[in-house]
Amino acid sequence: MTATALAPVGPSLSERIEARPVWQIHALAMLAGAVATLAHAPFFVTPAYAVGLVALVWLIDGAMRRKAPASAAFARAWSFAFGHFLTGMYWVGFAFLQVEGAAPLIPLAVAALPAGLALFWGVAGAAATSLWTNDVRRIPVFAAAFGATEWLRGFLFTGFPWQIPGAIWPAGGAISQTAAVVGVTGLSVLTLLCLAAPATAADRTTTPRRFGPLLVAALAIGLVWGAGTRRLEANPMGGVGPVVRVLDPGLTQEQKWSLDPADVLARYLELTGPARDSRADVVIWPEGAVPPSYFQGDDRPRSMIDRPDMMEAIGRVLRDRVLIAGTVRAEPGPKGLQQFNSAVIIDGVAGVPRISQIANKHHLVPFGEYMPFWELYSAVPIAPLQMIGQGFTPGGPPERLVVPGAPSAAVLICYEAIFPRLAPRGPERPDWLVNISVDSWYGRQTGPWQHANLALYRAIEEGLPLARAASGGVSGVFDPFGRALVETRLDGGAVEAALPAPLPPTLFARFGGFSTPLLLMLVLALRFGLPGDARRGGRT
Repeated sequence: MTATALAPVGPSLSERIEARPVWQIHALAMLAGAVATLAHAPFFVTPAYAVGLVALVWLIDGAMRRKAPASAAFARAWSFAFGHFLTGMYWVGFAFLQVEGAAPLIPLAVAALPAGLALFWGVAGAAATSLWTNDVRRIPVFAAAFGATEWLRGFLFTGFPWQIPGAIWPAGGAISQTAAVVGVTGLSVLTLLCLAAPATAADRTTTPRRFGPLLVAALAIGLVWGAGTRRLEANPMGGVGPVVRVLDPGLTQEQKWSLDPADVLARYLELTGPARDSRADVVIWPEGAVPPSYFQGDDRPRSMIDRPDMMEAIGRVLRDRVLIAGTVRAEPGPKGLQQFNSAVIIDGVAGVPRISQIANKHHLVPFGEYMPFWELYSAVPIAPLQMIGQGFTPGGPPERLVVPGAPSAAVLICYEAIFPRLAPRGPERPDWLVNISVDSWYGRQTGPWQHANLALYRAIEEGLPLARAASGGVSGVFDPFGRALVETRLDGGAVEAALPAPLPPTLFARFGGFSTPLLLMLVLALRFGLPGDARRGGRT
């Protein structure tokens, strides 16, 4: 091969992009981020994520030609992520439509969350420039930098690992099974590495090396898919335990709060059905199933477990079954009345209900369930979306709960299910997971689908079956591989199935705390092990 064959073959795509005005470059970055959103639930258009990542790699290539490459890369990565999170989390605004007087805050809320989350991607873009090259070695640098910030996004500032790269693969599918080894965060690193690889195919050289990352990425995805397929085929779906019945009342948040609590309870009792007509041993109602009642002259919310009339009605229908239900509770505390977002286990014995255990939500939603730094602005007339003063009081971490007549369980309330490693481990490991949620806050849009997909990754990571009751969301009984035995999809109703058996603790359940940092170091090591042009990307 002659020297001429290895010479640049003309302006690269990144150079052509760089010739555009700055505002067009950032508009392109936002558009690329928006296209990447199509890879998430409920669409799962995986090539769209590759298109977005490739565009971002080229945008960082162009940033390296600027006088301040780190600043330029930060701005471009931020614009990409803003477009990505804005189009992926627009549904947050629907929650404000259901709170009186909150509608004017919708533009701020819809823009503020994506803008804040995009800072993580901006930092990743700036950090990547320190090791960026103009050859194939920039791909592992890209994956390591953005994978690290996505890992940090899972726990910094209370954490919000929503719309992470690994979640573009449908939970329960072949590739999602990788989460049993490295978790969805580790799968995110692999996703970034493989789907950014096609960017090198447009490098300014005719050498075959530029196609190497694309071929290796295709091989890696094929191997992961093959291993996942084999795992699923070796474990047919089926339940062996007690029968679990999950409910979605089919009520919007507006309907739930405008109806009399007794009417809402009647809807749940109708779906629970008479004991003689159901095979269920355990019935699960969603988070905050029946809204609390308020009596004249008393600001304390009276939940269904505080009202003898409601408990008697529950007992008559429940009979000898067990009910796991979400409810709002209040109890005296050292600083006055404390309110909790709770799950209660009600053991029915011959129609006489007994509250056997209570679990309080540990990981509360900032601004939705509590106001951060409340002491600084408590005099200002604002409140969280739940409209309960400064908000709920957090409980302890999820615990292993005894469920009469069924294996032990751990309850993850609402968005607690999006956090890896929150379920109890070791001797306290439960036999199954329960996720109760209110997804009707966000309308019949993409939010409930995204939430369900993230929750199912907990089943895969932990090797535990999951029963999910989400009003206005995806409810059902799922096996330890994330597959649905039965489910409802946003339309309400009740389904039941025998509970699958748990698996032994997965590799992630045993060593998950080390998997992502180790994988990040291995990916970054590729940058120093791959052959390539010794020059770093720089200004032309």
